[in-house]
Parts: sequence; structure tokens; C-alpha cells
Amino acid sequence: MGSVTLVGYLRRVRPALGRRDRLLAALLVLLLALLTALVPRGAFTRLDQHAVDHWMPWLVPSSRAEGTTLAGYWRPFPLDISTGDKLMDLVSYPCSLLLSGLLVTGATLLLRRRGYGARALAPAAAWLVGNGLEWVGKHVLTRPPLYGSLGGERLPLRSFGDSYPSGHMIRGILAAYLLALLWPRARAAAALWAVAVAPSLVLVSAHTPSDVAGGALIGLLLVLLVNAALRPPPLSAGRGSGSSDRSSSSRAARTAIAPGSRT
Repeated sequence: MGSVTLVGYLRRVRPALGRRDRLLAALLVLLLALLTALVPRGAFTRLDQHAVDHWMPWLVPSSRAEGTTLAGYWRPFPLDISTGDKLMDLVSYPCSLLLSGLLVTGATLLLRRRGYGARALAPAAAWLVGNGLEWVGKHVLTRPPLYGSLGGERLPLRSFGDSYPSGHMIRGILAAYLLALLWPRARAAAALWAVAVAPSLVLVSAHTPSDVAGGALIGLLLVLLVNAALRPPPLSAGRGSGSSDRSSSSRAARTAIAPGSRT
């Protein structure tokens, strides 16, 4: 049922995608499919293991790698970790389910007030789809084991066995897009923050580079579709949409970010 709804949504968005956007979407889908197929086969195990050994300075296999139930949801970090770890967790905390969900809810309300009508629900739909893809990936895909060192002993890191893709990266890219859309003066800051999220997730031992890459591809694809959905529909597609939605489309178009021309 969910797949049918997603297909219908994509068909509705397709007319608003310019040729360049369609090519970019196809490229993102292709890269995501390749990455998703290669991760369980161990194609990136060497890179991910290198990250575990050299890019995760606060990794402790017996504690941090197993995670906690509260950290990342109701508070940004566990209380018993290093200061550097806490700072990196603060960078990615807006990508948590709680804060990103609040941001998407607020963005939906603001977009409706700005005249987007039903199209204001696009960010919420993308947020749900992104979280759904994260859930499926982490419950279906399993990568070859990665190992951490503790007291000279190599221990398997079970938390990385099912950590693909990074939901924080998905939500981070969507959050940065919404901030840039609603407050254009914050575009540069939002972009820099989204870029900073990627290394912070690796530094705090939350994700491997391949996890972050998968989340980034999904996030960029969702942003591309949301941006298309927020554009005013073509005249041929908007005949039955109602006069109020047509009259508000010109106002809404002024605030939408348009990465590609519309055909």
C-alpha cells in the first residue's frame, strides 16, 4: 500500500521536474542502488574499518558502540562521555527524530500560511519516507563485521552491522533544505551545518562513511522531490486543483528553491 502511494506521489511530482532535475534524480537513484547493493557485499569494509581504526577517537567497543536508549532522542548525548564527543553530538542533534520532526511540523504550518496549500505537506511526506527507508535498510541489510580494539583485543562492533543508511544524515539534509527555504538568509549557514553533520557522525562512532553516504544520497533525492512538489503545478496539471491553490502558486514560487529549470 505504501509503495502504491509513493509511486502516485512521484507521478504527481514528475511534471514539475525539469530535465536537469530528472537527470540528477536518476543519477542519485543509480548511485544509491549501487551503494546499497555493495555495502552488504563488503565492498566498503576496508574504508569503514579504516574509519573505525583512525577516525573515531572516542570509540569504546564495550559502551559507546552499543549505544543508549536516551542519547540522541530526549538529550543530545550520554552524560558519561568525553567533551569532544559531546560537542560532536551537539552538531548532529538537530537531525534527531524529535527535533527534525518538530522542524518539519513547523515548516508545514509556515508553508500553509504562505499559500502552498496541500503542497505544504511535501516536507512531512519526505520526512516519513526517509525514516521509512532508514528502518527498512537497518532491518534488511547486514554488512560484514567491523572490529574495534579494547585492551589490545579486537572485538566485533555489533552496532555497525545494521547501521546503513544513516537516518541522521537523511534528516539533516532535509532540515537544512527547510531552513534555507524558509529563511533564505540562512542558506549558507544551513549548508555548512549539513556538511558538518557528515564527519560528526563518524567522529562520534555513530556511523561509518558508507552509512553517511547512503543517508546523504537519500536526503538529496528527497530534497529534489520536495523542491519539485513545492513549485507551482503546470497549467495543464492544475486545471482541477481549485482557484485558491492556483492563485497562491505565484506567491509560493517566490520562496521555493529551484535547482533546475522547469520544462
